[in-house]
Amino acid sequence: MPEQENPLRDQILDTSRQLLLEKGHASLSMRSIAKKVGVTATSIYLYFENKDHLLHTLIEESVEELSVSIENAVEGKNTVPDQLEAIIKGYTDFAFSYPEKYQIIYMVRSEAMSRYPKEKFRKARRCYELLVRVIQKGVETGVMNEEHPVIAAYSIWGQLHGIISVIQNQRLDSRINKDEYLSRSIRHIIDGYLVRTKIS
Repeated sequence: MPEQENPLRDQILDTSRQLLLEKGHASLSMRSIAKKVGVTATSIYLYFENKDHLLHTLIEESVEELSVSIENAVEGKNTVPDQLEAIIKGYTDFAFSYPEKYQIIYMVRSEAMSRYPKEKFRKARRCYELLVRVIQKGVETGVMNEEHPVIAAYSIWGQLHGIISVIQNQRLDSRINKDEYLSRSIRHIIDGYLVRTKIS
């Protein structure tokens, strides 16, 4: 039976995600997961070699879903401004539609577990590389003026992550409407990269 169609494996992942968000990485153990699922720890080892393998799987599946969300949003968009906006909205839509999966991607520090495999890291960068290509296209077509597309892409990611974190962690000023804050912040990011050529 394929992994994605295995109910017990899915239950283990869902439970692990829940416990990780509730108690943190340090308190997460195969024994606590097994107890919550209602199986023996041995049953978990049938699917995951160890705790790090399980964490890697949680991150990998979340990143894959994020990538698909962004790629679907970009599909059919032909201009750089439209593609840039689609990438940003695909990213934020995923973050707010699946907050637990989004948080899992970033909450476990790399030093807290074994190194993420190189082949999986390259796969995880798929949507980031898509953004880089869109920026490069913008430079080539004169829509954007960026000397370092890779840095620009990372800067956009940093801004988006900050905006999302403010909302998800309930740090937004109570005088500010959440939806307006999000839409205006996205507009500021887009205009910040397109305004130099007076394109919006």
